[in-house]
Amino acid sequence: MNNTGTQQSFFGWKNAGLLFGVYMFAIGFVYYGFNVIFPEMVNDMGWKRGDASWAQTIHGLLYGVFVPLAAISTNKYGARITIITGIVVLVIGCILLATVTTSIATWIIIWGVVMSFGFTFGGVIPIQTTITHWFEHRRATAIGLVMSAAGVGGFIAQPLFTWIIQAFDSWQAGWLSAIAFAVTAIVLAAFIVNKPSDRGEHPDGIVHSEESKKEQHANSKIYKTLENWTLKEALRTPALWLLIVLFLGGVMPLYLLVVHGVLHLTDLKFESMEAASVLSFMLAGSACARFPVGWLGDRLEPRLIMFTLFTISVIALAIIWQAPNISLLVLAGAMFGAAYGGTLVMVPTMIANYFGAGSFASINGFVFPVQIVIASMVPVGSGYLADITGNYDLAFMGLIGFTALAAACTLITRPPVKPG
Repeated sequence: MNNTGTQQSFFGWKNAGLLFGVYMFAIGFVYYGFNVIFPEMVNDMGWKRGDASWAQTIHGLLYGVFVPLAAISTNKYGARITIITGIVVLVIGCILLATVTTSIATWIIIWGVVMSFGFTFGGVIPIQTTITHWFEHRRATAIGLVMSAAGVGGFIAQPLFTWIIQAFDSWQAGWLSAIAFAVTAIVLAAFIVNKPSDRGEHPDGIVHSEESKKEQHANSKIYKTLENWTLKEALRTPALWLLIVLFLGGVMPLYLLVVHGVLHLTDLKFESMEAASVLSFMLAGSACARFPVGWLGDRLEPRLIMFTLFTISVIALAIIWQAPNISLLVLAGAMFGAAYGGTLVMVPTMIANYFGAGSFASINGFVFPVQIVIASMVPVGSGYLADITGNYDLAFMGLIGFTALAAACTLITRPPVKPG
């Protein structure tokens, strides 16, 4: 935009469209393709579920290690270079998964290390940071729009990869197909613009004086700080630690369903395509919910929205656990997906609103590793519990209880106040 105040040339929404495409192809297709490829690998190789799940656990743990590096890279080199670097690594990883994965050791190294690096640098941290730079008043809406991309891609990926594996009678074909989606994401990422100032523009395409910013802040129904907190300052606030609990309330159940959802349902005698359809509707629910929840988050305090989302998540998890019939399972999958998708939008929105857009990469770069390290224990723990007990009952009960705790935490989460 130019300084006349018109929004006709504002590049922010075009940038959001590019980020949508990157996130859809790199995360929606490549990452969520794992949901249906992994069970085929376990069955074909004769692996134990607990042993094979170490790959996802190490993936998550190293994700926590790589996130601060991705935040540093985003701040120093910009989101575009960071994203392209990450997705190039994803392409290399997919090639290795399709060609040299013949043992649990190689599976753990490639998915746990190589792909973890690729998803970290090519995913949430640089993408969400770019959005927070380009949008202030419509921040939650923009985050919701872009974050819905993974759900859209995942909704298509579930049946698509299942069909590819069945058509070629080879799980390797799934990883080879993922290469094309990752390359598409690289092409789109080449056109991303890191910050409005790179084009002589302003957030939301509007020039604001300091006085108008303060006036809008005072009149807004949504809390958005005018200050930028340092990570050291944020660590001293209860709000940051409560936000981590909220993140965990959304991510931990997702890890259970992504890694073990198909296995849980096929154990209960559902067909592979039926199980894949439940996860497909879960991702569809996630995709459909993110934009409207983001829109609502610019008009209603996000923590109140979070309470509703966690309540829906508890109900959906209980249905998926008991699995009464395929119709209710599909409904529950969509419900859980909507709840998770909304959480994925609201938590980063709250981080930016509470601690400032200028501090987002650094603070989010701390929050992500902490919650990922804890959540990464879910796949391997659930796998071993299933090996020992023969089912996923204990895993579901524990995560339903924790999600209920997260719902309670939303009621006591408040914006932090700087001393003095």
